Order: sequence, then structure tokens, then C-alpha cells
Amino acid sequence: MSSIVLQQAINGIVVGSLYVLVALGLTLIYGVLVQINFAHADIVTLGAFAAYGVTHLLSGNYLAGIAAALGLGAALGWLINAGIFVPLRERGSELLPLIATIGVSIMLQNAMLALLGPIPYAFDTPYSNQVIRLGTLFLTVQNVLIILVSGVSIALLYGFMKFTFLGKALRAVSQDRETAGLMGINPGHLIMLTFVIASALAGLSGAMLGPVLVLTPFAGTSVIVKAFAIVIIGGFGNVEGTILAGLLVGLIESYTTQFLDPGLIDIVVFALLLLTLAVRPTGLIAERREENV
Repeated sequence: MSSIVLQQAINGIVVGSLYVLVALGLTLIYGVLVQINFAHADIVTLGAFAAYGVTHLLSGNYLAGIAAALGLGAALGWLINAGIFVPLRERGSELLPLIATIGVSIMLQNAMLALLGPIPYAFDTPYSNQVIRLGTLFLTVQNVLIILVSGVSIALLYGFMKFTFLGKALRAVSQDRETAGLMGINPGHLIMLTFVIASALAGLSGAMLGPVLVLTPFAGTSVIVKAFAIVIIGGFGNVEGTILAGLLVGLIESYTTQFLDPGLIDIVVFALLLLTLAVRPTGLIAERREENV
């Protein structure tokens, strides 16, 4: 029984790490802009397809696929901010960018559907079938890679936000954009950096999710709903809360699959969301604007 509990804990950490990668991008953008990018799910999908294409093109070089997904995500983040958020933000409306990203999401989904078709793609990496056994416990090298990449990405992001000049400047912009501008900080550049980092994380999460999911033009959509739930459970705009909530949801899903019924996963996760909203509407770690992101 104890080995089953430990095995499901490992599985839960793997799934939770993936959710955290997806949700962190949403948290960053909300923390700085108090906006939501609904095209985030499609950047995840495009990252997965980029990793798939490069991996197969280079005869199984999955690490090159990860790098391609990261670069594509960063480029898309720059384009979405420059082409949508900057022009619409100048009009003084917070609703316009939100509506525009819904349109971008629909456009990207249909473009992928036209180019790639509705038939699912199976994404097997060289690490998917390599199994590591530790007594009665086992995990694939792919799962180890997911945990390592997610852990390093989270640590680098945390270190960047807390200890670098740009990270501190970004936090200043999230607290008070006008005052930060008066202190010599360029809010436009920092907002652009936020989009690039958030979208790069989305592309990276797509590369990690691709071998776990069946790839379709709507693959990211199935994950983004839970990512939104994680952001709310953790506390909107709070990085630490997002990490905690993502791992918690991953563990809950894993144990629900083992001890209850896989069909109940969504019910249990969104029951947790409703319970959080009822008992602690500010999330696990309450959002404080002076400590946002």
C-alpha cells in the first residue's frame, strides 16, 4: 500500500510540474497587467507541435525540440504584445485586449486545424520508453526530464524575479506603473519582457506536455482550464501560490485516479476550486499588490 502511495505521489509531482509551467505564464501576465491572455493555450499547443516537428526532423533530438518550443513561445509573446496589447492598451480599455486575445486564440486554432488536420499525433521521445526502477517504484526518463526542466525553470524564474535588477523593476511596474516610470523604469519594455517570459514558459510547457498528451490543434485548451483553476486556487498574480496549487492539483489528480475513479478527476479539482472560493476567496496565498509576482 505504501509503495502505491509513493508511486502516485511521483506521478502527481510530474503532472503538477506540467500544470505549474502552464499556469506561471498566466500568473505573470495577470500580476503585471491585471490582464488575461486567452491565446496562452494555443501557444502551449504550438510549442508542442514545434517540439514534435523539430524532434522528428532531427532524428529524435528532443532537446533541440524543447529549445525550438521555447524560442517559438517567446516570439509569439513578443508578437501578441506588440500587435495587440500595446495598441489597445493605448486606447485606455482593459476589455479590448481580452476580447482580442479570444479572437487570436480562435484564429490560431483554426490555422492549426487547416495546416495539421484533426487527426491526433502521437509524440514519442527517445526518453518515453526508458524506465528507471527504484525497488517497487518506477518512472520514465521522460518524467524525470519533466521534473528537472520544470524545477529549473521555476527556480530560474523565482531567482530572476527576486534577485535581479530587471526582476525588481518588473515587480515595481506591477505595483505602480506610473511611479515606476517616474523613477526611470520603462514600463513598456518591462511589459514586453513579461509577455516574452510568460509565452516562452507556455512554449516550454507545450514541449513537456506533448509526449504526455495526444497532440491535436486543441491540446492546450484541455490543460488551460485547469491552469486557470490553479491560478485562482493559488491566488491570482501570486507565483508562490501558483506553484503550491499546481503541485496540489497534480497530487489530487493522481490519488483520485488510483483510489477513486479517473472520471472524477475534473469533479474533484473543480470542487476544490469552489471550496477555495467559498472558504478563502483570496486563494491559498492572498494576493498583495506590493508583493505581486
